[in-house]
Amino acid sequence: MTLARLWLLALMGIVVAGLLLPGCGEKIAIPEPVGLYSGSPYRVIDTFTDPGAPVQLTIANNTLLVLTPTALTKRDQNYGVVAFSGEPVAVTDLTDARALCVNREETQVFVYDRGTSTISWYRTSDLTLQGSSEVPEVIDGVSLATSAVGTADVPGIDIFLYVSDPGAGVVHRYAVDPVSGLYSYGILCRDDGDAARFVHEPAGLVQDSQDSLLVCDLDTTRNWVIRFDSTPQLDDVTADPDDQDPWRGRAALWGNFSGCLPRPAADYVLGNAAGCGESDWVGGTSTEQGEFYSPRALAIDGSGRIFVADTGNSRVQVFEPSGDYALLFGNPEETPAPVSLGLVDVVSDPANNRINYAAYVFVLLENGGQVLKFISNDQANDEGLPPPDLP
Repeated sequence: MTLARLWLLALMGIVVAGLLLPGCGEKIAIPEPVGLYSGSPYRVIDTFTDPGAPVQLTIANNTLLVLTPTALTKRDQNYGVVAFSGEPVAVTDLTDARALCVNREETQVFVYDRGTSTISWYRTSDLTLQGSSEVPEVIDGVSLATSAVGTADVPGIDIFLYVSDPGAGVVHRYAVDPVSGLYSYGILCRDDGDAARFVHEPAGLVQDSQDSLLVCDLDTTRNWVIRFDSTPQLDDVTADPDDQDPWRGRAALWGNFSGCLPRPAADYVLGNAAGCGESDWVGGTSTEQGEFYSPRALAIDGSGRIFVADTGNSRVQVFEPSGDYALLFGNPEETPAPVSLGLVDVVSDPANNRINYAAYVFVLLENGGQVLKFISNDQANDEGLPPPDLP
C-alpha cells in the first residue's frame, strides 16, 4: 500500500471518529461548495434601480422592454436606454399601464393600459404604434400572452391575445385583426368552479414550447400553474347564449404520467395538488421545491424550460418542459417578491451551435423599482468570471 493511500485512510478515520465521538460539542459541519461550484445555478451580477417604478418587463431580440405606468422603454442588457437618432426608443403617452407581452416572433409588443381601457401594439424594433383597441370589459388586466393555436379556423387571423383579468374572473381571448384591431373570441377560462378548467385568480400567462398556454392561479387554496390546450372549443356551449362559457380552452396534461387513473390534479398543474385517489383539487401555500406561494409571472427559455416567479416565497423556480422540477434560485434577502422575468439565451460557441439557455435572467422586484441581472454558472464560466467568493 502506498504512503498516499495510508495517509488518506488515516485522514478518513479521523473524520469519521470526529463525527461519531459523543460529548465533543457540536457536530462537525461537512463543508459545502460555494461560488460557481455551489448548488445555486445563478448569481446576481448587477442591480438596477428604475425611478419610473416598473410594473413588468420582457425580452425582445436580446433587449429589454420595460413597462412603467406611464411609459414603455427599450433598454439594453446593462439597463441603458436604447436611442435612435439621439432620442430614446420609448412610448411616453401611457396613463396606467399594467401588463405587456411579446409575440413569439418578437416583432410586436402588446400593452394593456388600465387608465384608458385599451390594448395597443407596437413594433419591437422602434416601438412604432401599429394598432390599438378599447377593451372596456377588461377590469384589471395583469398579464398578457399571445398564441397562434386555433387561428387556422378563423379567416384573416394569425394570432390570439390573452388577458388575465382577476377583476372579471376570466382570461379573455381576443382575435387580433390586422385591419380592424381586436375583437372578443370567447375566453380561455373562468373562476367559478373547482375542476381543471377553472382558474380562481388568474395571473401570469405564457405560451410554452409545446404551444400550450400556462396560467398562474394565485388563489391561496391553489397556488399552482395550470396548463391549457388553448384551442377554442366551438362545441363548448351552454343554454345561456350571453354567458362566458363558449370557446373555452381545456386543461392539458403534462408530459409525464403519474400512473394514477383517473388522472389527478397533479397531472395538470405545476405545484401542490391532489394526488392518486383524491377527488378534490387541493393546493395551498408551500415552501417545498416544486410548489408555490403566489406564483405571479412566467417565462420560457429557448430550451423550453419554464421559469416561475414564486413571489410569496421570494424565489424563482425552474421546470423542465415536461413539468418536472429542475432548480431554484433566489431568497427573501436577495429577491424579495419577484413579479416579472426576462430571459436571454446566448450562443456561447457559434462553431458548434452551443447555447447557454437563460444565460441571463432579469428579475423585477415588487418594491423599490429594482431589476436584478442574474448570470448562469455556464455563462459565467464561458466569460471567465471567478466564483463570487474569490478575488
